[in-house]
Amino acid sequence: MEFLVLGSLAVRRDGTPLELGGPRQRAVLTMLLLHANEAVSVAQLTEAVWDSPPVSPESNLRTYVAGLRRAVGDRLVTRPGHGYQLTVRPGELDLDGFDQLVRHGEQALADSDTEAAAEYFGQALGKWHGTPSDLTAGPLLRAEFTRLQERRLTAVERFARAAVELGRFDDVIDRLRRETAQHPLREELWAQLMLALDRSGRRGEALETYATARKHLVEQLGVEPGARMRQLHQVILESRAPSPAALSAHRQLPMDIAEFTGRESELRRLCEPGPQTTVVISAIEGMAGVGKTKLAVRAAHRLVERFPDVQLWADLHGFDPDELPADPAAVLESFLRLLGVPGAQIPESPADRAALYRDRLAGKRALVLLDNAAGEDQVRPLLPGSSTCLVLITSRRSLLGLDGVMSVSLDVFTPEEAVALLARIAGADRVNADREAAARVAELCGHLPIAVALAAKRLARRPQWTVMDLAAQLERGGLGARGVFDLSYQALPDHQRRLFRLLGLHPGEDVTAESAAALAGLTAYEAEDLLETLLDEHLLQQHTPGRYVLHDLLRAYAVEQLMAAEPPPARATALRRVLDWYLHTSWNSATRLNPQRKLELTTADPAVHPRTFADRDAALLWCDTERANLVAAVRDAAEHGLAQQCWLLAQCLWDFFNLRKHWTDWLETHTVALAAARSVSDRSAEGLTLITLGIGLREVRRHDEAIECCRQALTIFRATGDRARQEPALNNLGIAYMTTGRLDEALACFEQAAEIAYELGDQHTEAVLLNNIALLHADAGRFDEALPRYLRALEIRHEVKDPYSEAILLNNIGEVYRGLLDFPAAVAHVDRALETFRRIGDRYGQAESLDNLGLALDGLGDRRGAEKCWLESVTLFEELGEPKADEVRARLG
Repeated sequence: MEFLVLGSLAVRRDGTPLELGGPRQRAVLTMLLLHANEAVSVAQLTEAVWDSPPVSPESNLRTYVAGLRRAVGDRLVTRPGHGYQLTVRPGELDLDGFDQLVRHGEQALADSDTEAAAEYFGQALGKWHGTPSDLTAGPLLRAEFTRLQERRLTAVERFARAAVELGRFDDVIDRLRRETAQHPLREELWAQLMLALDRSGRRGEALETYATARKHLVEQLGVEPGARMRQLHQVILESRAPSPAALSAHRQLPMDIAEFTGRESELRRLCEPGPQTTVVISAIEGMAGVGKTKLAVRAAHRLVERFPDVQLWADLHGFDPDELPADPAAVLESFLRLLGVPGAQIPESPADRAALYRDRLAGKRALVLLDNAAGEDQVRPLLPGSSTCLVLITSRRSLLGLDGVMSVSLDVFTPEEAVALLARIAGADRVNADREAAARVAELCGHLPIAVALAAKRLARRPQWTVMDLAAQLERGGLGARGVFDLSYQALPDHQRRLFRLLGLHPGEDVTAESAAALAGLTAYEAEDLLETLLDEHLLQQHTPGRYVLHDLLRAYAVEQLMAAEPPPARATALRRVLDWYLHTSWNSATRLNPQRKLELTTADPAVHPRTFADRDAALLWCDTERANLVAAVRDAAEHGLAQQCWLLAQCLWDFFNLRKHWTDWLETHTVALAAARSVSDRSAEGLTLITLGIGLREVRRHDEAIECCRQALTIFRATGDRARQEPALNNLGIAYMTTGRLDEALACFEQAAEIAYELGDQHTEAVLLNNIALLHADAGRFDEALPRYLRALEIRHEVKDPYSEAILLNNIGEVYRGLLDFPAAVAHVDRALETFRRIGDRYGQAESLDNLGLALDGLGDRRGAEKCWLESVTLFEELGEPKADEVRARLG
């Protein structure tokens, strides 16, 4: 038999359609097919067939079932006390075929086989011709149809993602246009359509698509598009190719381990499906080196098919000797960014962050891997709230205090597992030739997985050795992991041993070839060769290509060897070199992010070769990737008494922190830097750090503290007679006053700062300050006070050739002339602003200027010209997703 529900309801026997009866009888059949091979109760069937059921629906249902039995025979049986059940065999129901193809497609996506994924999803959608319409559906059946439609739309989105990645734009654009027309509130469909249009060279249509989607959402739901659509819109506006990391930044699992061995019972327990009525929490507990992380990563990769929407991972550093345990608030910030929340929209309160995190994961099939947890309090804020989520946690401590946790206690390998790992790495033939010696090697390693792996790698690289030779070496070196570490370390050539122990000094959680080169005074090529060798020897791990990690036990061992083999001057030189590399590379990135930045750096060690950046995006990507190490470098510099490098590095980073809204990192690094500057009585450094710390405090609305920082900085620079530094202290103090409504005090600060800028010939800063002063006067209605300052700032902008700032000034001057009721002058200046904004491609500036021009024309009595400007302004604001569109639209009424 053949049962069809993905379109017109039909049942065929040997290709011949069967008679299925009237609309309500067909509704009964549809409900039974949607729950094939399950009992469907009379109550469920009643709700599926009638909106207002008859007095005795059971009698009607018996009639419909009897009619269906004439068609399908004994496939339809009565289950006393349970209802009715329709038997459907494998391959008979088109919906089952659809679901199977979708599962294959999701597995192909998880395996990064995009070609196969597109094929599977395309075949699945080819089976779909709608939902049965030739029947009478009650509320329950309508709900079932909605659920079916959701499954189909999810497949459409998966197909679109694969097709766009493969560049098959024609395959997907027409389909997505139809789908968005039918489902205008489904944002992922709009996002995929925007991507397909943009990547096929139809940028204008992509922007138009965003405006259309936004209109539907605002008019029908009263909400703006979500973060993913807004981010994609901004990417298209800036004419940059969308980064896969930016658009789908929540596939975070580390690489799986090729040499994983054993733990089959633990894996089965972790991966066993079961009823899921709340978030599933599995905690893998055990001693250091026992393989908790490897087991968690292997389990996570097996579970991806069941949790395909989101996979998040964080190392919580619960037992890292060189790192403080990760702050749950900082981890939540990182997760929220990966889930598409812009930095400026991330709440400051840890409780609010946790609530937003749970909201973002609600209903998503999400897997969260939390590695190296210090304890229950660190983990609780990071737990999702949805029953569709699963959490894997590793820890050296028991986490039984977590509600509903399933604990998997991981001990050392069994002798059999240890020998199996030895055979997998060193070769089965060699190990099988002397199983007794292999068992002895495993015993000498304490059956600890990390020690067994190191010993096996040692044997694999010595083809002339027998397993007995290895056992003898281990017996001479001592029992346990320490003996294995010694054996591996001592067998390395001198230059490899030196780099390994120096890695114990590296700031942060991982290392690259470039930073390792600085640490050891090598070239990046030399360092990469050594790192790859250490990786081959199992002395390093790699979760991400190009980045190398020391296991906690091996880091502690490396530090021990460092203290024994490297004299204090050599250790100090190595640390200074790597901090120099981070400092000068950070400065190179800072000048790309903000070309106006000025900072005098110390000269780097000649052996240090900082990275340079071709453009702003490359600089930003490096900062994003190295962020944890950069914060650690500030801390390490302070802890080792390198105060100058500490505060200079913090100064290099604040533009990045401001751009990405990493408030926690900003305040932490600057607090450390301020203490470092004070520890060596460096007044200039203390003042500079107070200014940028004050800016950060102002951004998180700690206004009183921000004002106090700026006041202290101003006091320092007045005491030292440093006029150049008094200017930014006064400017930022003025902004802090302005933010809190203390306008007279703000004005006094700006005017003093402007005098200093004029005195020093700093025209860029003078123009900024004149603009701030004029803005204060204009907001207070003192247009005659504002105008001369704006005009002077405009003169300066002509000289320094800054068209963007010049256009802003021209627009502001137009507003002042409107305030003075000189509408012809207003039109003349705003026209020039609009022309400049169009020339440099600033769409927001165009929208603002068009609104301003409309107001000026309206003042002249040219209502038609004003409305034309406002219409264009509204269009631009809507394309940009700006709420100001509503304000401008109101002028048209």
